[in-house]
Amino acid sequence: MTKLKDLIRRLAGDPEAGTAGRKARLAGLIGVPVAGAFLLGAIVGVLGENISAGSTVILLAIPVAIAGGLVAGRVVLDGAMQLRGGQKAGWLTEKLAPLNVTADPDQPMRVEIIHPAVDLKHFFGGFIAVFNLARRLTEVGNQVRIITLEPLSLPSDWRDRVASYEGIGNSVNQLEVVDGSDRSKPIHMNPSDRLIATHWTAAHIASGAARELDQSSFTYLIQEYEPLIFPMGSAAALADQSYELEHGAIFSTGFLRDYFREQEIGVYRPGGPGDEAAVTFRNAITPAAEVTEGELRGHDRRRLLFYARPEAHAERNLFEIGIMALDRALASGHFRDWDIAGIGNVDGTSELVLPESKVRMRMLPRVAQREYADTLRQFDVGLALMYTPHPSLVPIEMAEAGLVTVTNTYANKDRASLEAISGNLIAAEPRIDSIEEALATAEVMSRDLEARVAGSRVDWPSNWDDALDDETMAAIGRLAGQTLI
Repeated sequence: MTKLKDLIRRLAGDPEAGTAGRKARLAGLIGVPVAGAFLLGAIVGVLGENISAGSTVILLAIPVAIAGGLVAGRVVLDGAMQLRGGQKAGWLTEKLAPLNVTADPDQPMRVEIIHPAVDLKHFFGGFIAVFNLARRLTEVGNQVRIITLEPLSLPSDWRDRVASYEGIGNSVNQLEVVDGSDRSKPIHMNPSDRLIATHWTAAHIASGAARELDQSSFTYLIQEYEPLIFPMGSAAALADQSYELEHGAIFSTGFLRDYFREQEIGVYRPGGPGDEAAVTFRNAITPAAEVTEGELRGHDRRRLLFYARPEAHAERNLFEIGIMALDRALASGHFRDWDIAGIGNVDGTSELVLPESKVRMRMLPRVAQREYADTLRQFDVGLALMYTPHPSLVPIEMAEAGLVTVTNTYANKDRASLEAISGNLIAAEPRIDSIEEALATAEVMSRDLEARVAGSRVDWPSNWDDALDDETMAAIGRLAGQTLI
């Protein structure tokens, strides 16, 4: 039994497999006792039939299969629990392992973008910003390389699929992308290369790489206050500590910059460089065609769309609060006979039944970015929440598409600043009752088609050349200590 447990741990806990590989192996091992029990029962049943033992032996197959499954299951469960403990002990060590940087003056000078992964399943706004930044840096004369910290496991057409996102286009075909997941392999960099980190793990690694190049700092693309993504544990603490590293900051939105300033975080820490080391831009939203009253009036049915993200890594989108508030509004008689839908989930769920109202909320499959804009225009009311200082692009995109959209406040992300973006936005406190009340207001406001058309003209860029214009790129160049344009 001990040898079997050791074998299971060796198979599932291969240190070369990486986190994703170990999860896949663990999932496979969990299926072993089920398959084994079925096979054992089938063998006993077949043998009983072949020796004409009748129903007695065939019935005996049932307890034999159950007993076999229990024994095998206990062994696998024990191995799995030990594997889980080992993985939990090592996952952050794996994530923060330094790159094997070799300073090589014969290398061409590059802007090195250190990025966690190219993951098509989760290719949302933050990823689009990274690739558009790479494009704009290339257009102004820089050689750009993206170094991924996790394995590049992508379909052969991945560049074509990334090219379809707003602004990126054919630039991705000229972009150098390197798999940096094997930290034993050296990555040659010119000592004058400039480093841009796109994530808190990448920030720790970029800081170490900068030291290898005898540089004092790196540039940090900050698209969220990332400690808020995690429970209050080791990852949150290390994410918070990433802002203590010497860096210049590129902030996604003034909302986020103002939060760092008010909380005295990062470049705004007491005695820090402050605004001199900060650049702000606004991520371009998905562009939409002009909204007209005729189009809104032509909807065959009134519809509500919820940005529903039940995944653990999207906790900040307040899935449960959104569901409870919407469910209460429906149970109270609001949105009667409306089509209720959710969008944004990546786990393949097709439908949810809300517990109190018993209304069925259909979950829309993920679509290409251009189709996404058309999908939004079919709806009248939106619900998109974000429990962080970043405003989130989704509620702004909903507002641009003519939806009266409920979102939430957080710290300096107050009602006045959010509703100044669009008259289609309703900002409520992140409370169940406040969101429910805001939804009831949105139902009424959605009848005013003229106001919805006016609100679709949002104060936000929908073009990446505007979001990262020449002035912004020049500021980023100064921040990186290099003339980038």
